[in-house]
Amino acid sequence: MENKEKYRVLLYYKFVTIEDPETFAQEHLQFCKDLDLKGRILIAEEGINGTVSGTVEQTNQYMEAMRHDPKFADMMFKIDEADGHAFKKMHCRHRTELVTLRLGEENVDPREKNADFLNPKEFYEAMKDENTIILDTRNDYEYELGHFRGAINPDIDNFRDLPRVDRK
Repeated sequence: MENKEKYRVLLYYKFVTIEDPETFAQEHLQFCKDLDLKGRILIAEEGINGTVSGTVEQTNQYMEAMRHDPKFADMMFKIDEADGHAFKKMHCRHRTELVTLRLGEENVDPREKNADFLNPKEFYEAMKDENTIILDTRNDYEYELGHFRGAINPDIDNFRDLPRVDRK
């Protein structure tokens, strides 16, 4: 018998203070398992970063529950259709940082300082400005699949290598 249920994958992140991230990660793991979601979620004091898969109903329940929490009410989800679960298991792990750059004293807290969000029209307008620099920090494979004209590939294997890139 063929499974006709529609599945999808949710990708999301939110920089927000999570008090007691270890406990939150344990409780969130159980919540995801109760919904029969599968995927990988990282929890840190600075926020959440996740990719989960499930049926349309399961993922709707997940997004609805997350939006009822004031910390995540405005969290945006990227939604992709899928033929089934994209993952074999559900992992929800506590980490000391979501984005590990090892900047030492120059470290930046993404909850306090980040770049302005640009909608597609604003991004397009910014790209027309000759002073705009687009730094594409994806891996080489993703960069070769497609990138914006003039985007700089810093030739790094992992995002945490970014601080070693020459700023010229």
